[in-house]
Amino acid sequence: MGLFSKKKEATPSIPKEELIPAEKMIRKPPAKYGKGEKLKKVTDEQQSAYKELLTHFQDEKLEFPIDTNDTTGKKRPLSSWEKHWLTRECIYRYLRAHKWHVSNAKKGITESIIWRREVGISHGDEIEKPLTGKDVAIENETGKEILLGFDYDRRPLFYMKNGRQNTESSFRQVQQLIYMMESAVTLCPQGVEKVTVLVDFKAYKEPGIITDKAPPVSIARACLNVMQNHYPERLAKCVLINIPWFAWAFLKMMYPFLDPATKEKAVFDEPFEKYIEPEQLEALYNGKLDFKYNHEVYWPDMVSSLDEIRHAGYERFLKFGGLIGLSEYDIKGDHDELIYPVDFDQTQVA
Repeated sequence: MGLFSKKKEATPSIPKEELIPAEKMIRKPPAKYGKGEKLKKVTDEQQSAYKELLTHFQDEKLEFPIDTNDTTGKKRPLSSWEKHWLTRECIYRYLRAHKWHVSNAKKGITESIIWRREVGISHGDEIEKPLTGKDVAIENETGKEILLGFDYDRRPLFYMKNGRQNTESSFRQVQQLIYMMESAVTLCPQGVEKVTVLVDFKAYKEPGIITDKAPPVSIARACLNVMQNHYPERLAKCVLINIPWFAWAFLKMMYPFLDPATKEKAVFDEPFEKYIEPEQLEALYNGKLDFKYNHEVYWPDMVSSLDEIRHAGYERFLKFGGLIGLSEYDIKGDHDELIYPVDFDQTQVA
């Protein structure tokens, strides 16, 4: 099948008696999927690159602007929450994204620290305007972006339903993507770094839905910037279905702006059930989850659940020393003893 060729596959529907009622976000993958992977072995050169970046960001004298254009001139050192973000895995993600070029990875991390401050997701008390669920709640009244279920590799499923668009184009739509992507990575369980994105272009004719048209290029490029520059190595795959002619044209127009790594992760017009077990997939896509979006039920539960998960991880971060370079395996686990100290030599992994 060509990259932009259309493919339709008929799939049987799930019997009604096998459907599983669902109205809230699923917090954990099934136990039968196993446990998260521990750290993998790296080369001497990769370990050296990591140590160089770790040493750089450990410098207590480092200060960073509070916005990307440095309009205020205000700078401040890393907060405890920002150190919590700057994990061992985070540093390695930027190194991989920048092909192990240390100076480029350093620049990427620095830009993301400043960007996270500007958009309000660095999570510390020092943030003047934090981005909250309340800020973007109106954007999701029709359920156009949801977190529901996990794939076979224990990765959270992030649904984007363009055909449930309920607002006119604005920067708030970008803010919603930021909020939801931050939520998706928070939901990643121990040993999981990536998210599976499921994009449905089907037009839904329901109250509150105003359009199923593709977003303006400016909004789309802003969203691409968010995903590629500030959530590097976080996308496992992006599966797109029900693509109408205007969306194909839009995708062809946007394709040159995708980096090679993102292009490799795009899957066009293949059924979602190819990648997801029925018990973790919405019934609309031949899964067994009988999910109907109810904003008054789903949204507050999602927001409070993710706040709880995020703060539980932060408390473990503090328990293990509150240091840059702690492992997400320790932060997201439930074990009592630290497994990967900051100075752990990953070249020695068996």
